[in-house]
Amino acid sequence: MKTLISQILKLYLALTFAYVAPARAEIEDMMGATQDGQRIQVIVKLRQGMSVLRRENSASISEQKRAVADAVRAAEPVLRQMGLGIDTQFATLPFVGVTVDRAQMVKLLERSEVAGIYFNAKERKVQTVPLTPNNGIERAQLASSVPSIDVSEAWTKGFDGRDTTIAVIDGGFRTSHPMLAGKVVDEACFSADDPKFDTYTQCPSGKTPEIRAGAASKCPAGSTRCDHGTHVASIAVGNDGTNFGVARAAKLLPIDVFSEVRSITDCSPDPSPCELTDALTVLKGLDYVNQVAAKYNIVAVNLSLGGSSKEGFCDTDPRREVIEMLRAKGVATTAATGNESQTGKINPPSCVASAVAVGASNDGVAVASFSNVSSATDLMAPGVSIRAASGQSNGFVTISGTSMAAPHAAGAFAIIRSALPAKTVDEIEQAFKSTGLKTTRTDSNIVVAKIQVNKAILRLQGRDKRNFNNVLSSNFASQYQAFLRFQNDSAQAGKVTVIMRDAGSGQAIGTWTSPDIPARASSQFDIGELEAKSLATIENTPIQSSVRPFYNLEVESTVPGYMQHIVWAINAGVLTNLTACADGLSDDSRTLLNVHSSQIDGYPSRIRIVNTGTATEPGVLNFYNAVNGRSIGAYTTPDIPPNGSLEITLERIEALVPELQDLKITDNTRSYQYNVRLEGLTGYAQHIIENTRSGVSLDMSPKCDLGVR
Repeated sequence: MKTLISQILKLYLALTFAYVAPARAEIEDMMGATQDGQRIQVIVKLRQGMSVLRRENSASISEQKRAVADAVRAAEPVLRQMGLGIDTQFATLPFVGVTVDRAQMVKLLERSEVAGIYFNAKERKVQTVPLTPNNGIERAQLASSVPSIDVSEAWTKGFDGRDTTIAVIDGGFRTSHPMLAGKVVDEACFSADDPKFDTYTQCPSGKTPEIRAGAASKCPAGSTRCDHGTHVASIAVGNDGTNFGVARAAKLLPIDVFSEVRSITDCSPDPSPCELTDALTVLKGLDYVNQVAAKYNIVAVNLSLGGSSKEGFCDTDPRREVIEMLRAKGVATTAATGNESQTGKINPPSCVASAVAVGASNDGVAVASFSNVSSATDLMAPGVSIRAASGQSNGFVTISGTSMAAPHAAGAFAIIRSALPAKTVDEIEQAFKSTGLKTTRTDSNIVVAKIQVNKAILRLQGRDKRNFNNVLSSNFASQYQAFLRFQNDSAQAGKVTVIMRDAGSGQAIGTWTSPDIPARASSQFDIGELEAKSLATIENTPIQSSVRPFYNLEVESTVPGYMQHIVWAINAGVLTNLTACADGLSDDSRTLLNVHSSQIDGYPSRIRIVNTGTATEPGVLNFYNAVNGRSIGAYTTPDIPPNGSLEITLERIEALVPELQDLKITDNTRSYQYNVRLEGLTGYAQHIIENTRSGVSLDMSPKCDLGVR
């Protein structure tokens, strides 16, 4: 038998063209499941209809339907020859569901009309998780989890998901709950009904499919079947005027795909009967979403369900095809990674590469202990003790799980699309990844971004906002003078806007916008200037530095560049760099800001250059006027050996570069400071200032990133 299976596998894989076929192990599992005359349900992909699945396909829904109908008509005679009937077919997907024995499986694998065969795996709602009481890390609620993904400012701008719809594929919804009332655009039920597999529909009419008002709302009194779906939906779009989900103005399309299953084997380890779905039924839900995506402006579909966890990507999952098709239409598929506390594995369908796999964090940046995380995880969102709508009453219930994290992400996509309708799923997902807070599990090196919605909007708008903490106020003016430096690293002028917050309370107390900063230039401002010129946010009262030692700043920049927090200790005569960035110091180690010319007495600069490459080579230092950004000259170093370094003073560089020497005499606009960039050499540069009065040398290189690169 093993030889026969091996021959079949070789033939099948040889006939597979451009699309991913089931893995060898999956085919062997299907063959094993049909032993002793047993029959299983499989999903068959028809080669004739594959063109409608191609990502670049721009066919209308009516064209897709015609192509799929043609593919099914062509396949029917082939299936009849093998004694097979079609259990299930789709409107826009070239798949059919059939029930096969071993011999029929072999025949299917041999047919050139077949592009893939997939086991119709059972799946369940991603289970909720009991938590240890009073666990300080794993404690959250909807009222705090939603602000933790940076939505509040987006809401104040009117970006709250309005004019968009989120589809939630789950198992039963209490659509009358105040959090969901008035939000439902339609309802659908695809709950399977197949007594030969001990599976019974939960659609209200007893027939499937059912698409009408109330179709997804079968919630028997005392039953828990609507708990999960209602909770998930309210996180994504809920709004009762007091309690809010993420996309609080978005609409909802609830889709019920869960059936009552009475098989003890299928329900295990849960008691029978239980509520399960399967890949075929979820495909039905996704097929329906594809049909109505344009009608309802669906921007995300949430799947808080799945099967057993897998390593890496699972692109042999048949749902990959429609998830890619939806993504190309601007519909993100957010999927929960699972709650088995695994590192390196996540549940399908979240492991499909084109899905947005969402793991769970707390309100901060701690990965939830229960959350599955792997290199295939795309985003993190809150999933710990989320208090949201109950499926059994008009009240609320607290549940934890990646099921709760995924709808946070679905709502976040809806907010972005309400703000920027033309942005693609790829662009939005990348913005979440590049602006999100970094999370990691201590037992891994996997780093995943936790969603920050408003920062992502700014990034997509070509703007950015960064946090800088504990900037000295002018309260210490007799001892310290604090400066903020902003460097514009672009080819055009730009501004920065600073929101000043009280460091103790976090309360916004004023906003200040800089004058234009020329390209390649730096502008330096005394903190007292920000205090004096800031537009107060509280009752137009001026900022009083005497009541606080520090500010926390949010800096929004229209151009890429850098920021530094520089402090001059007046009595000690020490100039030092106190730069600290909430997102971490800049990775740029080749750009140096405000390097002193030899005209500045008492604080001479020198530059260290390190060669980290494998060849002996020189470096080139390009100099720019720090005030106006004009290029003024370059210095080429002697050859520096691998792992070697060179240190040189600015006085020496000026003596060797005539343009710098001339500038000291003729350029009255400069402040005797340069911005310097290292080019050519594989390595990095360091800016050292010597405080001659105190005899202390300090590194002035650290800086924070600004703006979008």
